[in-house]
Amino acid sequence: MGSRSEDASSIDPRARPSADLMARLRRGKVELRRERERMPLPEKVRQVIELQRFVHPLLARQRALEPWERPWEIEP
Repeated sequence: MGSRSEDASSIDPRARPSADLMARLRRGKVELRRERERMPLPEKVRQVIELQRFVHPLLARQRALEPWERPWEIEP
């Protein structure tokens, strides 16, 4: 029976994803883009604000932020 480190080292870190996986990911990206294009503007703004509020604390832990980097204080 091999150790876990031997099992982990047998995986090639440079292995390339299969063509099938890449095709599925590209189709998913196209579908997501189409969904977002059909989305109303207030929903798009709501999502941007949600992402700002999520990322702000992560960035603030890494460095001092500029005043313009704060999340918008609005409700769409």
